[in-house]
Amino acid sequence: MNYTIDHLSNIADVNKITIRSWEERHDFIIPKRSKTNIRYYKLDDLICIINVKALLTEKIKISNIASLSYQEILEAVDDKFHEKTENFQIYISRIIRSALLYDRNLFDNTIYNGFLKFGLSDFYLNIMYPSLQKIGYIWKVKSKDASHEKTISSLLQTKINDITHEIIETKRSKDIWLLFMMSPYIFLDRDNSHFIPLFETTKMVKSAEKKISD
Repeated sequence: MNYTIDHLSNIADVNKITIRSWEERHDFIIPKRSKTNIRYYKLDDLICIINVKALLTEKIKISNIASLSYQEILEAVDDKFHEKTENFQIYISRIIRSALLYDRNLFDNTIYNGFLKFGLSDFYLNIMYPSLQKIGYIWKVKSKDASHEKTISSLLQTKINDITHEIIETKRSKDIWLLFMMSPYIFLDRDNSHFIPLFETTKMVKSAEKKISD
């Protein structure tokens, strides 16, 4: 699958001019060219720029990031995660990476630790929801095949069930209510075929959060 600079810009929330300046000034995230000289990017480039954006929110200079290899960039993000950062972007980048690479361990570890650190409400609103929005956009660009979505939906449902049992055991009743209030709307659309958050989810989640705080 090939991606355009528009795709990278929309998914990573990095201006196209900025992406081109990284290429020109730092020889960083260099596009490939087709036989007709059309610029395009591969999956590694997409994953890289998502993780670069996360590191930039950690106040790391692009000149320092650009000196790292692809693997070193991923490791830098993982180091921030293991340092128990409160930066939502670090968690979002890891969730998206796990979805694109079918990395079950990375997915499970990020989801579980995110729930523990931020609680259900903050985790859903600030990490899971924006992650699913971006993943949904990527899948829309990538293919009409829903198999990838269904794989992630299955993983999420399994993780939700695991966390539900843990919450029940600790008798955190408000979190249980929020979990069951939110999950059907976040993870399935009306025909149960796509695992992408609906526009209405935002209003519903905010309403649920308000009821909990009252």
